[in-house]
Amino acid sequence: MKLPVQKLLALLPPSLLDRLAVQYAVNAVNQIRLTGQAVFLCLLNGLVNHPKLTQRLLEETYQQLHGHTADHSSFGKRLEQINPDYFAALFRDLSRQMEARMTPGDSHSLRPRRVDATTVVLSAKLLAFGIHVHSGGRAGTDHAKRHIKTVFALGEDGLPEFLRLCRAQTEANDNPALGDAMIAATRPGDLWIVDAGLFDRDRLLQIHQKDGFFLVPQHGQKLRVREAVWAAPAPDPAPPPPARGAGKKRTPPPSRLLRVERAVFENSNDAVLPSRRRKWSQLPLLVLHGERWDVRRQAWQPWTLLTNLPLSADRAHAGLFTFVEVLELYRSRWGIELFFKFLKQHLSYAHLTSRNENGIQVLIWMALITAVLLIWYQRTTGIDRGWRSVKFWFAEAVRAWTQERLRTELAPGGTGPPCGARCGPASTGALGAG
Repeated sequence: MKLPVQKLLALLPPSLLDRLAVQYAVNAVNQIRLTGQAVFLCLLNGLVNHPKLTQRLLEETYQQLHGHTADHSSFGKRLEQINPDYFAALFRDLSRQMEARMTPGDSHSLRPRRVDATTVVLSAKLLAFGIHVHSGGRAGTDHAKRHIKTVFALGEDGLPEFLRLCRAQTEANDNPALGDAMIAATRPGDLWIVDAGLFDRDRLLQIHQKDGFFLVPQHGQKLRVREAVWAAPAPDPAPPPPARGAGKKRTPPPSRLLRVERAVFENSNDAVLPSRRRKWSQLPLLVLHGERWDVRRQAWQPWTLLTNLPLSADRAHAGLFTFVEVLELYRSRWGIELFFKFLKQHLSYAHLTSRNENGIQVLIWMALITAVLLIWYQRTTGIDRGWRSVKFWFAEAVRAWTQERLRTELAPGGTGPPCGARCGPASTGALGAG
């Protein structure tokens, strides 16, 4: 189960930590001990060893790793002030390496990206930042709470992306929270797979205008059907029993496709205004009507998906996918929900170590860095006994990597990171004091 520490060092070399520390000026004069690199190492070790990381545990982690003390309040202040772009840059570098390793030489004309938002709720007395809500709809400061709402995406390869930390009160609604984040991140060829929280027609049109694609459930939008593309024979009225997977897990049968139509958005106002009809004619839709097996009700339930993927010349595909594959592609959206569960159960995301906006951003990037490293470790070692086992073995690799780092560059009495005086006026004193 163990991997040579050199493999982890190659993935995140000390030179990368130091170069980015200089670039993002995270080593302040008055932070001789808690440099950006030291904060990163303590957070990484803390996240893989503790499902609920606290500032007290960061204090203990620092003492265990470095042999010196650093008060927990110092970590709190550092998280409030340290530049989160340092951690974002580490995540981007790590993601680029992972993408190259996982899909070498492979380029797709479509990139499925499953997207959703998740929240953490705290009392407003403890948290000054976030979207304001009231407990149970009751007014009054005694029940005031705030949501920390973040938007994430998950690529086809299972690697996560951080799209937005919601700040505006309007982002309590998923249309601006998800839609605006997706519009800003859209590149030509992206295929966004999102739930019914995003149903705003104008935002869907903006994604289309940026040469992106979407796959969403229909959520009350009015449509004008242009033509029927395909229809299935009458389905068997007797539903098949759910298929069984390995062990005791039940895998529901594939969704059933009933019919496919070409359509455009059109409500009663659109129908009488030529300018509105011209506007929505720019967004041709495929409407997929199907049924999926409801395990609880033991019955087939209807559902309808909308996509702007183009109808193929043979009228049998939506973009690169058969119509049935599109249904199954949407079912893969559940992977983002499982990722949220993973973040909250294993990487302390449900427990805010910092209650400051800056610190929350740092912790989000660190949770994603740790998640990517755990994915890499699991796929490299082949451990198949769950994430707790992966974390157990990965924690040993992280400790060995940290000790190597501290021994060579951050150990007491050492010379400090190799940037030395080149770290600039804001950090020369800290690094020089080593």
